[in-house]
Amino acid sequence: MDSEEQRFVAVLPRGNGEVFLSWRLLAEDAPDVGFHVERRRAGGGPWQRVTSAPIVESTNFLDATPEPGAHEYRVLDANGVSSESVAVDSSAPARLTALEIPLNPDDRPGGLVIGELENDGAMGFVMRSMRGPTLWLCAFSHEGRPLWEADTHLPPGGWNQNVVPFLAWDINGDGRTEVVFRRDRQWSWQEEHRETGPDETIVAVDAQTGETVWAQPWPGTRERVMMTVAHLRGVDEPACVVVQDETYDDIVLTALDGVSGSTLWRREQVRPGGHNLDVADIDFDGIQEVICGGVCYNGDGTVRWEAEDFGHTDISKPARIDPRREGLQIWYAVESHNPGVYLVDNQGRTIFKEPFRHAHYGWVTRHTADVPGLQPHTAEDARHEWGAAKRGAREEQHNPIFLPDGTHWLNLTEWQRKNFVPVHWDASPEVRFAIRKEHKRIVRLLPTGETEDVPGGQLPQGTHYGRNQPCADIIGDFRENIVTANLQHHCLMVLCNPTVVSTRGYSPFQDFEYRHDRSQHGSGYYIYLSPPLTTVL
Repeated sequence: MDSEEQRFVAVLPRGNGEVFLSWRLLAEDAPDVGFHVERRRAGGGPWQRVTSAPIVESTNFLDATPEPGAHEYRVLDANGVSSESVAVDSSAPARLTALEIPLNPDDRPGGLVIGELENDGAMGFVMRSMRGPTLWLCAFSHEGRPLWEADTHLPPGGWNQNVVPFLAWDINGDGRTEVVFRRDRQWSWQEEHRETGPDETIVAVDAQTGETVWAQPWPGTRERVMMTVAHLRGVDEPACVVVQDETYDDIVLTALDGVSGSTLWRREQVRPGGHNLDVADIDFDGIQEVICGGVCYNGDGTVRWEAEDFGHTDISKPARIDPRREGLQIWYAVESHNPGVYLVDNQGRTIFKEPFRHAHYGWVTRHTADVPGLQPHTAEDARHEWGAAKRGAREEQHNPIFLPDGTHWLNLTEWQRKNFVPVHWDASPEVRFAIRKEHKRIVRLLPTGETEDVPGGQLPQGTHYGRNQPCADIIGDFRENIVTANLQHHCLMVLCNPTVVSTRGYSPFQDFEYRHDRSQHGSGYYIYLSPPLTTVL
């Protein structure tokens, strides 16, 4: 997306008349560019400068208002160019909510995709929800204004809401974002959605208006489906959409042209896939590959390699796990037939593997800056020896965080693996974790396995935090936000770190790999990946 960036500002009341501000460092900004903050009473009047000297070490500021109440703020760069102005009530209690988007009270959210819907540099939101007997998509602007909504005319199905995968991306190279999703042209109720109906389509709509760009027959036939965007002809060429039909049994993969929706290639895979469909440029040649279970496909649909013999991959993730090796590596958690965790190189060769019984969840993150690369985690049921029968296997709690060489950094407790949601909440290179149940808060995981609370990390109670929680840099500086649904108040909430830091960085959304990775929230299981270190100055 080549649209012009804008310096969108997040403001948070912090109690006692204080206000926290956080803003973007744009790609064209010099690393040491200075900023001033200005304030005025809400409703108009002259702007007053509240910074005595340019801010050059960070892109955030804590202001003490002379009179608590409604105020407006803006940020000016060294050339006097102003950001948007943002209103806040400095007399309000301290909170983390930077954006609040009202929802239809009948909606039950079950998926969220973040994208540049209005092509103006701001991140908007596409939500999948259950409304009545069918699934709907609802699009919102950056500030929460409804853009459009669409009834997919499909019931939730046997795999909950994942029967309708969706994505937001510029798929046809016209400089505008499209939303692609599965839809039925004629609604006919089925208690369980087991097979594709004759009127089902895959449709691309303009992300801002909801108007149809193209529609084609849905290429799948089965219940469990995944879908993702792929630059199979090069990252500078129009994208493609790849659909995975089935996961536990043999697979059918279909690649569709992003310009017209026509079929580019179709492959039958006599090997199970996983709960997510991976796409990445694993050898850094500018063309992305498709990884479906243990098989890797070139952009033209030919098989590049097959990993060693294993079954259904519960989760998988291509990433720069070991920077000493060429290209990307692929992290697998295999559930059936030679189950265990595998790290595979970009030519399909196993680097290391370790047996276990069943995976549920995982992430690929930077837990410690002392070890180069990333440290994957897979939440497992129990260990057993290769080939041992499940019932006869010796079981033990086994929730390790792996180092790139296959050794363990530490072993999470059962409570930790069930309650941790990874997010790069602060300026540290290491990941932090949102506790998704009980006393909801942000914590740091220590090398001892213990946790400590992060300042300003008390999360709003009464909100839902899931394993596939959307965590991305949406508003404010380079630190990631958390997007969560509050069903009691019928709203989406975008949470922002309210602490001032003495460092700055460019948004990770300027990195292509990060943007592409965060576009995958609308299909199957999303596996969290740490942002690149290059965004922090």
